[in-house]
Amino acid sequence: MELITFKTNINNASALQRVTPLLNATIGSTNWQLDIAGAENTLKVYAPGIVNETQVLDAIHKAGFMAVNIEDFYAIY
Repeated sequence: MELITFKTNINNASALQRVTPLLNATIGSTNWQLDIAGAENTLKVYAPGIVNETQVLDAIHKAGFMAVNIEDFYAIY
């Protein structure tokens, strides 16, 4: 199973409510999980062969939020 992990600025229930319909439409409701309680607001996408990173980022940006692949984020530092 492919796992893509993102650091996001989605940090509360209201923000989660805004992005949920877009992620569900793009990925499917059972293929993602967002931890708004953690410090990094981590979004985990489980979508083997279904979706790519660009599709996820587009959905998040369309909702008005930002995200970066965790691997890319830590590679900067």
